[in-house]
Amino acid sequence: MAAGDLRDGRIVIVGASLAGLRAAETLREEGFTGSLTVVGDEPHPPYDRPPLSKQVLLGRATADTTELPMRRAPDAEWRLGVAATGVNPLEKRLLLADGESLPYDRLLIATGTRARPWPNPAEGALDG
Repeated sequence: MAAGDLRDGRIVIVGASLAGLRAAETLREEGFTGSLTVVGDEPHPPYDRPPLSKQVLLGRATADTTELPMRRAPDAEWRLGVAATGVNPLEKRLLLADGESLPYDRLLIATGTRARPWPNPAEGALDG
């Protein structure tokens, strides 16, 4: 890959949720033609978390209705169900929990965050 050629090469995105999906779509929309891999520790394709934690748990919707809509197919390899455990920046390799590693020219980390419990359990148990 030439130093100035940003439309080619290998990009690995760590995070297979909304941010990772939209990043992959945007890369393609902006003309990236190289190899694109999306890595996620969950075994499911990207899904919409708010409805899952609201409507699905209340029985108003089924889990299969929470899949995120794709604006366009990102033409990516999806490595689902395996966590990224580290990065070797000198060798430009993403280390995976299964012992494998993925080469990259550019790495995008789009893992998001985890929900934290409410600090006061009594307040967190209030209805509504």
